[in-house]
Parts: sequence; C-alpha cells; structure tokens
Amino acid sequence: MKMKWMMAGFQGSRPFLFYKKLFFCVISVTFLALFPAAAVHAEPVKIVIDPGHGGENLGGQYGSYTEKYMTMVVAEAMVEELEKYEGIEVYLTRTDDTELSLQKRADYAKEVEADFLFCLHFNMSEKHTLYGTEVWVSAFGKCYAEGKSFGDLCLKELCTLDLYNRGVKTRLNKDGIDYYGIIQHCEEYGIPAAIIEHCHLDHREDKGRYETTEAMKRLGVLDATTVAKYYGLYSPKLGVDYRKYERPKVEVPSVVMKPDDTEPVKVSLTCLRTKPETGEVNILLTGEDPESGLLYYDYSLNGGTTYSGLQKWEAMGNELECTLKVPTDQDISLKCRVYNGYDLDTETETVEIPALSGKPEGAGNVSPGADTSIQGTDSADTGTDTTSQEADTSFREVMTPGQETDALNLEEDGEAKEDALEASGDVHQIDMSRYEKQDAEKEEVLIDSNDVSQFLWLAILGLLVSLLILLTITKAVYRKKQKKAKRKGRRR
Repeated sequence: MKMKWMMAGFQGSRPFLFYKKLFFCVISVTFLALFPAAAVHAEPVKIVIDPGHGGENLGGQYGSYTEKYMTMVVAEAMVEELEKYEGIEVYLTRTDDTELSLQKRADYAKEVEADFLFCLHFNMSEKHTLYGTEVWVSAFGKCYAEGKSFGDLCLKELCTLDLYNRGVKTRLNKDGIDYYGIIQHCEEYGIPAAIIEHCHLDHREDKGRYETTEAMKRLGVLDATTVAKYYGLYSPKLGVDYRKYERPKVEVPSVVMKPDDTEPVKVSLTCLRTKPETGEVNILLTGEDPESGLLYYDYSLNGGTTYSGLQKWEAMGNELECTLKVPTDQDISLKCRVYNGYDLDTETETVEIPALSGKPEGAGNVSPGADTSIQGTDSADTGTDTTSQEADTSFREVMTPGQETDALNLEEDGEAKEDALEASGDVHQIDMSRYEKQDAEKEEVLIDSNDVSQFLWLAILGLLVSLLILLTITKAVYRKKQKKAKRKGRRR
C-alpha cells in the first residue's frame, strides 16, 4: 500500500512537474533574452557630431560655397551611415542653421556623456597655397592618444579620395593650453575631440572632393566608416564587421605634445644633370624634420624672387629626386624651399645654371665655380613671401613621376576662382532651406530603436511574470482541491 501511495502521489504530481519544468524554462528564457546583450556587448558608444559654424558664423566662403551649410551635409550623411551600425548612439550639436558657442557644444557632449566629439570643417589658407586634409587634436594625455589614433585612421580613409595627407596636429595658445576652443573645452571634461578639416576649398588640388552634395556626403560616409573601425562596430545592414579591426595604437604621453615650431634642417639642393634638348633639370632635394616630417617643396628659377606653387613631398624619406622643366634660352638661378608638417620652410642655397641652348648634356652646363652639389644650410631668411607673384608658367612645370603640374600663384588664383564659379553650375547649388527652418516648424517625434527594443523586452518580461503568477495560483488551487480529496478519502 505504501508503495502504491507513493506511486499515486507521483502520478498525481505530474502536472506540477510539468509546471516546474515550464517555470525553469521561463526563467531561462528571461535571462537569455535580457542579459546576454549586456554580457556580450559593451555599453553603446556615444559620439557627438559637431557641424562647424552655423547662424551668423558662416565659416569659410569661396565661390558659391559656404562652410556652415557644407558641414551640415557631411554631418547628416555621417549620422545616416552610423545609424546602420549596432552598438552606437549618435548625437548632433545642431540640426539646423543655429549658431552655438564652442562652450555650449562641449557642454552638450558632456551632458550626453559622449565618448568622443567630432567637429567637421572645411579648410582655406591665407594665401590660397595649401591643399590636403588634416586633423587637429588635443595636446594632452589620453585626449591626445585617442585623438591621434582616430586622426591617423581618419586621414587614411579620406586619402582614399586621393587627398594629400597633411597629418594629425596639435596647437597651443600663449597660455600653453589647446588653441582651438572646442578641443580645449572637451579636454577639460575629459572628452577626446578631433577637428576634421576635410580639404581646402581654395585650391585646385582638392577640387572634385566637395563641389556637389554627393561628394560631401561621401566625406560623411568616410568619417562614419572611420568611427566604425575605431570603435570596432559591425553592421548587418552593410554586411561589414570591424569588431576585430586593429586601430592605430598610441601611448598616452607623459608630456605635452607641443606643435613643431622649428623649420626643417639639413636642407640642400643638388643639380644632378641637365638635358638641353628638352629643357629638363634633374635635381636632388634633401632635408630633415624629426618632429613633423616633410610635407611640401617649391622652387624658384630667378634666385627666390618668385616661387612655384607647393609641390608634394612624396618621397618616403629625407631625399626627393625630381625633374624641372626650365626655359633653355636664359640663365637659371635655381633655389628651393622645403616645408615641414606645420608649413614652416627652409631655403636652400642658389645653384646657377647657364642657358641650356647649344650646351652639351652633363655637368658642363653648370657655370664655372657653381658647385652642382652645394649643400644648402638652414637659411635665416624665412621672411620671403611664400606665394609666387608673377612667375612664368614655363618656370613651374614639374615632372615628378605620377604628379601633374600644379603651381598656383596669386596671378593664377583669380583664374582658379573663375574656374570654380564657372564649374559650380546648378548641380553645385545646394538646397539648404531645410536647415534654415525654425525648430518649431519641424517638430517630428522620432521613436528611437533602442527605446522600442527596451519596451518589447519589458513587455515580454511582464508577460512572463504574469504567467508565473498564474501558474503559482493554479498550483495553489490544485493543491487545495487535492487536500480536500484526501480528507474525503480518509473519512470514508
């Protein structure tokens, strides 16, 4: 009987075993549903995108282009691309044509607990001679390390558009703190910040990278890709996964990373050979700059009175060999300048080359007493105007491998502006009206995907808890009925 009772009890408890199994399944599903995301994925990366300028602050203006509108186009494209990635929250300091102080932009980054702030800009130079892309970062501690790492990665992406890499740089004011306000205020909050100067609006070398809306959006996509690689994000929508991508490693410096304030050293010019029949002069330029590297060079055929436009220093090391095309019917007083990453230059000494017409090829083309291998010393004359005034175009043809001639001077600059205006056309007239609307005119409630996901999980959890309570009540009622049945059985 005892065995039979035990068996009966076992058989009568089967519904409860089922409920117990269901209960454990519910708990397991709840934990698997709610907690693995936190266990597998870290907290979402929070970044702030800051479209430079806005409102009365127009930024750079060149031809038909105004920087405050352009940065907005790039920013929106960057946001749109980043929203395709998982594990990131993106914020904008402004969504319309509003002027904000640099302090307010940094305050906003602090308010949303940003991991990084990216300030978007376009560049211009005082004499319209510079070209290329560059990134400015803080000179201090962790903000420098993270900024430099991101900057190197960003420039690598932007240079896929064949932009010239001007490097990642720092700048300090007279008080020894970061010069740029947005970087300075963010550094005070411990937030890394980077100013991305995409390209120069006022130089023909950078034409084709910004003139249309699509070109500007392409810059925004490259910025977003850099962020994705930097933080190791992945996107099922795009089919890319950067979770194992190794970003550039930069150690946190123990000292302030000051900008380079010294000119290149050991600068020299050597005339290697001449070709009278073609008017070619082959030269060797040397120079060193351990702090910021060598970036450009230019040259003069009249002893430094006028100079060519800036040429790319495309050599990997401290020596650059190139060929200049010169007029063959006049004497040449050849002089060069070598520039570092902060646009500081050092002049070489002058090499005299007599007119090539009727002269045989070789060293005999160099005037007596003029050493074709003169090693130029660091010149103290750094006040020479870096912009060519009236240099003849025949003086400025450079035939370095893979490099087209570019010798922009002030005389040509007017033509460049006309070219830019002529090329602008309707396709370049960007419709920015939507950025100029008031906030009240475009109040649109957007439901964040993270909020929807969180609501669904809470709803599921509520349903599971309700089911668990219902099962508990059912079990209690069943036990009560079972006890009543046992009492009746004993009375009988």
